[in-house]
Amino acid sequence: MPNTLGLDDDLDGVEVVRELERVFDIKVSNEEAERIVTVGEFHDLLLSKLPPNEADRKCATAMTFYRIRSALRRLGYGGELTPASDVRVLERGRTTANLRKLEVESGLQMPRAVSTQTGRRVAYSGLVVTLATAFSLQPGFPSALLGIMIGLITVVVILKYGDPGRIPANCSTLADLTRVAAAMNYGRLVKMGARHRDEDIWANLVEALSHYALPKPDITRETFFLQSQLKKRSTV
Repeated sequence: MPNTLGLDDDLDGVEVVRELERVFDIKVSNEEAERIVTVGEFHDLLLSKLPPNEADRKCATAMTFYRIRSALRRLGYGGELTPASDVRVLERGRTTANLRKLEVESGLQMPRAVSTQTGRRVAYSGLVVTLATAFSLQPGFPSALLGIMIGLITVVVILKYGDPGRIPANCSTLADLTRVAAAMNYGRLVKMGARHRDEDIWANLVEALSHYALPKPDITRETFFLQSQLKKRSTV
């Protein structure tokens, strides 16, 4: 039965295409994007831009592991780094800054730090206080609107600069971080010499799309990107 990624508007579609361009290190023209309706059609486009090549090529996961391990050592996280090593040592200090340093040293994009529970509580408390203050000083719509704007800015500032952040739950070990980073940098690794098979390209496409509405097992070649595309196809 046909399904969709749950995306509804043009902005969602643009966001997905930009994300896939980044993952696979390719460019998709507006004309190409307009012709793509299903995940299978995007997979076919990827195969035309990244023809499968296994000859004399390296393993993308192994390349990622060695690059991250070397970068961690250069940054002072020495010792015996194995796939089971806990990379939450990057939470010492500011996690966001440490991940950025790891990006620079490894030459690979890293996952973003996530906000801590304490940071979220402080940020939302700041929003409540700001709104309450705005209403108490001058009740009414203009005051409420100004309070909301200032409150949202407060939340962003606190989360960005006041919250040290933490490593995502699915990246707690070096093996986990390697798996996530390899998927995020697949196209770049291919251009560095990683072998790429049809099934690898498909697996990384599904991995990237699974961050939206559908889990990986439910994404097939027949999956539509936009619900509007499914409705349009159904009426033809």
